[in-house]
Amino acid sequence: MPPPVPQNPFPGPRPYTSAEQAAFFGRAGERRDLAALVIANRLTVLYGKTGAGKTSLLAAGLVPELERAGFQVLPVARPGGVLPPGTDPATLRNVYTANVLMHWHRGDLAGVVPHTLLSYLRELPQVDEHKDRPLVVLLDQFEDLFTTHATQWEQRGAFVRELAECVAEAGRERPLRVLISIRDEQLAELERFAPLLPDLLRVRMRLDPLRVPAAIEVITGAARGLFTRPDADKLAQDLAHERVRVGGKLQLVASEFVEPMQLQLACEEKWRRGGRSGPLARPLDPDEALVRFYDAAVARARAGWGAERKIRRFVQDRLVAADGGRGAVLRGKRSTGGLANKLVDRLERERILRVEERLDARWYELAHDRLVAPTRLANQTWFESQRRRRKALRVTLWLLLLAGVGAGAFFTVQWGLARYRGLDDEKRTVEQRLADAEAAGKKLEGKLAKKSALLAAERLRSRLHRLDAEVAALAGDVLALQGVVAAMGRYSPSARDVETEAESLTNYATTGAELPALVTRVDAATEALAAIDGEIEAARDDHPAAAADLKDLAGESAARAPELARLAAAIDATLADHARHSARLLAELATFETPPRPGSGNAGRARELARESWRAGLRALLSGQTDEARAAFARAQSRDPGYAAAHDMVGRLAWAAGDAKAAEQSFRRALALAPTYGPSLASMAAIYLGKDWLLDAEHCARQALAASPDYGPAFALLRDVQLHRAAQTEPEEDELSRKNPCSPAAPAEAPAVTDDAPAEPPPAKPSQPAKPPRPRPRPAATEAPAEPAPAADPPGG
Repeated sequence: MPPPVPQNPFPGPRPYTSAEQAAFFGRAGERRDLAALVIANRLTVLYGKTGAGKTSLLAAGLVPELERAGFQVLPVARPGGVLPPGTDPATLRNVYTANVLMHWHRGDLAGVVPHTLLSYLRELPQVDEHKDRPLVVLLDQFEDLFTTHATQWEQRGAFVRELAECVAEAGRERPLRVLISIRDEQLAELERFAPLLPDLLRVRMRLDPLRVPAAIEVITGAARGLFTRPDADKLAQDLAHERVRVGGKLQLVASEFVEPMQLQLACEEKWRRGGRSGPLARPLDPDEALVRFYDAAVARARAGWGAERKIRRFVQDRLVAADGGRGAVLRGKRSTGGLANKLVDRLERERILRVEERLDARWYELAHDRLVAPTRLANQTWFESQRRRRKALRVTLWLLLLAGVGAGAFFTVQWGLARYRGLDDEKRTVEQRLADAEAAGKKLEGKLAKKSALLAAERLRSRLHRLDAEVAALAGDVLALQGVVAAMGRYSPSARDVETEAESLTNYATTGAELPALVTRVDAATEALAAIDGEIEAARDDHPAAAADLKDLAGESAARAPELARLAAAIDATLADHARHSARLLAELATFETPPRPGSGNAGRARELARESWRAGLRALLSGQTDEARAAFARAQSRDPGYAAAHDMVGRLAWAAGDAKAAEQSFRRALALAPTYGPSLASMAAIYLGKDWLLDAEHCARQALAASPDYGPAFALLRDVQLHRAAQTEPEEDELSRKNPCSPAAPAEAPAVTDDAPAEPPPAKPSQPAKPPRPRPRPAATEAPAEPAPAADPPGG
């Protein structure tokens, strides 16, 4: 007698169950960590993307682990789902509570309708063996709270309050632990209810897909020797790919993660074939692998029935909801959702469907959320191919029919031509139709000319509106720079302001490079206005139908010229004021020296010497002597390595010289010494914006505003971040860089700080002068001007 064939240990597309814990591998660390969090905290949140394996980890990993630890674990429940037929959600006290209790209760719906979560748990039957055991509640697919029962949206808050009551009551009669499992894209929705669960949503654990070593463990552990280690390693490496957009196209690239469902499908297929390779042995593309699996499973299920169309309609119409989620259907006596129960059982055996027991009834749904999109694509492709086949068949039949008709018509025409000579009337009819068609064509040409004229006018109006936005931005920037220059007219070096002088003077020093940039922008806007005027005049000749609109546009355009002239005059006046204040500031800084503070010691004296060198560097920078300025700031660094302003200025000069890497290192050192130093925070925001790291740029700009609420460059950078995001055709999800120095916990390289050279304390918020917003960060540095003016504009002002 041959030995029995071992059962396939790979569940395929559906999650693991608690009965399959012996075949559950690759998640030992996550299982222990999650169990420890649940045991130690009243409420724990598990989150991860769809298909990461959250449901399998709960059923086959966490539940057995908690039961071994002495907990009573209630059946895994979901707040969403489909109610029994004939149930009106409006008659339920809370539809989400009813869905959860349906998973726990053994009886009809009437037994759960009057209960809240807390009242049901209080009346939970106490078996002697569970009487003193702590209780665990597991709520899987918590995103159902936000995606199902849209008409009962006001009951969501009430459900969360019931959950909060359960957590608050924990420990009074019987210890209670609650775990919520949710998709990471719905985590923000859960945050909206944080006030109802104060200080309870802080305990979280993210579940990533399987990494390659864990995937190898799944293959070798569950298969029990069928796959060798080299074969498992090669299979895991082949599956470690993900679909990303490169150059506007979706491509497969190597990744550190393996999608669990793709791994299960590949292993299941190899197991079925005895370890031999095949079409599903190396499915690199996850979506293509799921489509092939679905098509193959439907083909096997329909064998002998010829009901493929019914099966696909059943999956598409009954198991995939309109909002893109999974639907559920109740099993009937002979059919389920219009499909024979024998075919439904075949789909369950093929692991397309999974069954769930609720109130002693069997409900069917797709085996996993990850199958929704592939089944849609596969069904769409199949129905399209069937439509094309029917169309080709109809075309063939029509061609045969036309061939027969043509043969008959040939003989009929031969006979008719011999008998019919009245072609003159038909000729006149055709000529009249041609004349009518020509008249209609001329009428359409007139309409087209009118529409083209209106389109040309609207295009010019759109350009004029964009110019208006640029003029408004210029006016704001000019006003901000005027404020900085005017404030500097009242500024004088003082020992009172010595702690904030670096931030104040750095802000002023950048205005010299901003003013020429504004002149260039005003000139460009003036040229654009002139171009629009020329195009309006040309359009008036080419499109007489839009003469009235173009005349109005000409009047609107003429009204912009005085504003641009006013802005140009204001910039010229500000340049003159800047030159005058720079000359005065050079003289005052040359004679200013902070008197030593009593008892300041060596560290204080080193700081004062560093400030003197910094002032000397600023005087050289304002005078256009970049090399002398660089040497002075280097002396300030050497005299006090903990002086953040010196590192910031060295970074700005490196940026001006085109050395972006050295500039970024200097800004990081400055922030390591003074994490709230506004100029360096804004500079790092501009550097990240130049790299298109939008989340990091926004974070640094907001940190700069938190340190200095009136710091203008940070506002401009936030605006630029929004413009970059608006320009993206398809925004990409990003995460904050681990090495972002704007975060308090971010690692940063800082120079060694000795007792004689203490680290720079966080700079106080400067009172004067105000800082101008930058029009746009420039990733490339420019040369310092030869005439007395500030050096090239560093990032972030």
